[in-house]
Amino acid sequence: MPEFYSIHQMLRRQAAQNPSGFAILASDRMPLTYPALYRHIQHMVQWLNSYGIARNDRVAIVLPNGPEMAIAFLGVSAGATSAPLNPAYRASEFDFYLSDLNAKALLTQSDFASPAREVARARGIPILEISGKLHAEAGTFSLVDSQQEGDWAADFALPEDVALVLHTSGTTSRPKIVPLTHQNICTSAHNIKTTLQLTPQDRCLNIMPLFHIHGLMAAVLASLSAGASVVCTPGFQADPFFEWLPAYQPTWYTAVPTMHQTILANVEAHRALVANCALRFIRSSSASLPPQVMQGLEDAFNAPVIEAYGMTEAAHQMASNPLPPLPRKPGTVGVAAGPDVQIMDEAGNFRVAGEAGEIVIRGANVTLGYENNAAANESAFTNGWFRTGDQGVMDGDGYLSITGRIKEMVNRGGEKIAPREVDEALLDHPDVAQAVAFAVPHPTLGEDLAAAVVLRTDAKTTAPELREFAFARLADYKVPSQIVIVDEVPKGPTGKLQRIGLAEKLASALQADYVSPRNSLEETLARIWAEALKLERVSIQDNFFALGGDSLSAASITLTMAKLVAKELHPSIVFRAPTIAQLSVLLENGLADNDAYLVPIQPHGAQKPFFLVPGHGGDVFTYVELTRYMGIDQPVYVFRFPESARQNDDAANSMIRDMAALFVKEMRTIQPEGPYDLGGFCYGGELAFEMAQQLRAQGQTTGLVALIYVYLEGAAHLPRLRDRLAPHFKNFINGNSAAKRTYLKIFAHKVIERTSRRLMPSVSRRLVPPPADGSYLPLYFPGRITLFNPSDDSEGVYHDPYMGWRGLAADIEVYAIPGDKQTIFKEPNVQILAEQLRHCLNANQHPHANPEICLPI
Repeated sequence: MPEFYSIHQMLRRQAAQNPSGFAILASDRMPLTYPALYRHIQHMVQWLNSYGIARNDRVAIVLPNGPEMAIAFLGVSAGATSAPLNPAYRASEFDFYLSDLNAKALLTQSDFASPAREVARARGIPILEISGKLHAEAGTFSLVDSQQEGDWAADFALPEDVALVLHTSGTTSRPKIVPLTHQNICTSAHNIKTTLQLTPQDRCLNIMPLFHIHGLMAAVLASLSAGASVVCTPGFQADPFFEWLPAYQPTWYTAVPTMHQTILANVEAHRALVANCALRFIRSSSASLPPQVMQGLEDAFNAPVIEAYGMTEAAHQMASNPLPPLPRKPGTVGVAAGPDVQIMDEAGNFRVAGEAGEIVIRGANVTLGYENNAAANESAFTNGWFRTGDQGVMDGDGYLSITGRIKEMVNRGGEKIAPREVDEALLDHPDVAQAVAFAVPHPTLGEDLAAAVVLRTDAKTTAPELREFAFARLADYKVPSQIVIVDEVPKGPTGKLQRIGLAEKLASALQADYVSPRNSLEETLARIWAEALKLERVSIQDNFFALGGDSLSAASITLTMAKLVAKELHPSIVFRAPTIAQLSVLLENGLADNDAYLVPIQPHGAQKPFFLVPGHGGDVFTYVELTRYMGIDQPVYVFRFPESARQNDDAANSMIRDMAALFVKEMRTIQPEGPYDLGGFCYGGELAFEMAQQLRAQGQTTGLVALIYVYLEGAAHLPRLRDRLAPHFKNFINGNSAAKRTYLKIFAHKVIERTSRRLMPSVSRRLVPPPADGSYLPLYFPGRITLFNPSDDSEGVYHDPYMGWRGLAADIEVYAIPGDKQTIFKEPNVQILAEQLRHCLNANQHPHANPEICLPI
């Protein structure tokens, strides 16, 4: 049985028993000990109480992944009820969840831009802000505008109080609220700790999102219940994952199968890092792990892989394969690991070993019922047993296998999607009469999402247009990869629309018969797709995503296609035209110049977007490799130049201010409010600098303004002030009275001009005329710019580390990156550039831990 039944009791016990033990670790932060964690939680509960937030009051948490999110969850739960929400939600989704939760407050980070803020303001929900302490212990933060006065005892939650609420979704009803008490989650943490035999010597590397039950329970709370430590990362990123292994020496990690598959695919490239790690075991949950992936991980890491079975209603874990020397059975989810587990038929009778039925559970970790949903509770519970909605069979040794999905939820790589929500989004389109979303098999995700649509009479809408419509209304992972337009959706005997079996019934529409290429362009495209997706052949009617493609592989093949067909392409073109037949039409007809100017190279992730401007010519593919190393949690958008600027460099030079205004307008459709992170290469850096100026003029703030090899022509070679003034002084002394007066007038004009640029940029734009040749004249910027300069001095300009920008900004930082202008975006230099950019993006201030890399002004 657990030693404690509340988060407060847990942390108090660990602070007393483990006074020097580390609880939370994170990159570039000092470790947080258990006593320091307990004190921080006490202070946070007092802070919440000072705002009138008490036990069982709901506080929605919208934060990026990391140590602050982990501690915010602990602190809110210790004195109230935490409701973590996916920071990638759209405004409409935040509006639903904040309303459905009856949230008393929204907790977010002071510099974290999110549509949740505007939704909360519109609903009159107070916004509580925290500010990270970058030089303090991992996860600790300041409480902005605290109303707390005095030193008084915090009102901690009791075991029977609700600690955590999460939404789950059915296929025929609105999302349901699952309340989990302190007893529920502490029991679950104890169960996981016992199953995994965790001790204070263990260290978990958490790569799971902390708005899901998996990361909150298995990684964070189970570790803390054992007095162990947890490394809180920004989220899963393939290359950083391997770097974290030797850096933190974790003894285990837990992930969903799609993450494990990505890790396994990258093992060979990081063999040296893998050889130096000492994992005790690896855990997998949230979806079925293919046996070949399990075997590959065990061979690569020389550690057992433990597959577990969990769900939100059970506070995560229900069953798990045991650690050696007990047997592990690939293809099963192991034995009961905490709650009681049985197989039940529809009438409520238990099935014997080997007989299939519905998996049911009961125990102290299982929710007492959905909130305000009597109908759902009546169908979910039978004689005190909770029906999971999954079909399974248990063998004579008690090992459980999941044989089917009774509920119609789509499990897209661990992300649970309610099809009805997708139906309703598509039905908002005026041309759609019927819409049914359903699961289809996928080689890497396990399940993918498709939708069948019946159009209204005389409607002309296409499937790509419907997908674009859905992207504006749903989180990206909820948008169907395939939409098929049909005359009628197959129905069941009672006339009701049926999702189960729909993939088989519509197989011919989802995957048409093989159609060979009709011309040389389609032959080239088919060869590229087949090589990238490792297929023998590709039909021109095959859907890219149905073949196993995803957003990163789309970016990769687009780069190859662009080179071979000698056309500028955008990664978004594969989303717009996911078949070779559609794509060839776009390529043959050309891309309209009124296409969007913002290309989503990597649109996913919880971090703020990073906007990049390419150099002369506007080649968006300059940044493809850089984007890969920025990590899957960092959205990256690249601007596409207007046709006139792509064709003519002189025209581009004269259009900087106009293009900057155009790009700022486009950027603010993606991120309405600052602070904005942006940058550019070469000429694109000057454009990014002007965008930062215009954002400031609009009352917006900027975060990182990154200038990558941006040499300000004619300024880098200026001599020292003394040497520059010497000839003027000599001419002034030797001149006659008329010459001296002329000199003084010219000198005064120059002083006024430069002073106005520095002190009054907006006035300077009116007083200082642009150069006669139409080139761009940068004015003083009252913020920070960060220069990323190649260290190879092939052009002889780097003796001035400021590349001519000295004096044009209030604060300038300089990073030296290996390579030259031609190789800075190539291996291995691009990895170092990405690392420095990630460092700057992750910090409001830029500490200079390595003076050889960073040269502060």
